[in-house]
Amino acid sequence: SYFPINDRNPFLGLRGIRVTLDHPEIFLSQIRAMLKASLDVGNLRILLPMVSSVKELDEAKRLISRVVGEFNESGIPVVPPPLGVMLEVPSAIYLIPEFAKRCDFLSVGSNDLTQYLLAVDRSNPYVAHLYERFHPALLRALKAIIVEGKTAKIPVSICGEMASDPMAAVLLAGLGFNDLSMTGGNFRKVKRAFSAFTLDECQKLATKALRCSYESEVILLLKRAFNLRQLSSVIFPSSDF
Repeated sequence: SYFPINDRNPFLGLRGIRVTLDHPEIFLSQIRAMLKASLDVGNLRILLPMVSSVKELDEAKRLISRVVGEFNESGIPVVPPPLGVMLEVPSAIYLIPEFAKRCDFLSVGSNDLTQYLLAVDRSNPYVAHLYERFHPALLRALKAIIVEGKTAKIPVSICGEMASDPMAAVLLAGLGFNDLSMTGGNFRKVKRAFSAFTLDECQKLATKALRCSYESEVILLLKRAFNLRQLSSVIFPSSDF
C-alpha cells in the first residue's frame, strides 16, 4: 500500500530489476542494509531478478559499487558481494556470455521462464492450461542455458517449482544442473528419487526427453522410469495428464 504500482499488465511491466533501477533510492537503502547485516557473517550473495539486458546488470553493479565505496570511505571495510543474475526472461538466455563476464553466478527462475517462454499467464483461467512445466521448448532452453553456462565457466543453479518436483529434478540433473533450490517440504522426495537413479540414467532420460514433441510424452517417459523403480508415491499429482 505504501508503494502502489498500477500496471495494466504486471507480468510485462514494472517488476524485478526494473523497479530497482526506476527507484534507485530504494535499492541503495536495501544494499546498505544487506551489507550491514553481512558484516559479521560475510555470506551475502545478491541475485538480481527479471534482468533482460546487460545494461540493467551494469547499472545495478554501479549502484552496489557506490554503496561499497561509501562503507569503505566511512572506515568500514567491505568487499563487493558475489552477484548473480536470475535467468527468467528469454532474452537473458542469449546474453549469458556477457553476463558471465560481469557476475559470479546464474540461477534459472523456472516459474517465470516457463511463463515468458510460452507467453502464458498461469493465473489467467483462459490460458492456464497452456502452462506446461515439461514443455519441450522449455527443456531445450534449459539445455541451452547449461551449455552456455559451461562454455562461459560460470555456475548455474535452478529454483522454482520445477526443482521441487522429484521427476523434474531427475530430468534437470540429466540436463546438467548440479545445484537445485527447492522448498524444504519436498527435499525428502527429491532425495529419494535421486537415490534410485544414477547420473548416467538421468542423462539418458534427459536425452530422450529432448527429442519429445509433446509434454505428455515427457511425462509418460518419466512416469515409466519412476514406476519401474517403485517411486510412484513421489510423483506429483500435478504431473498427471
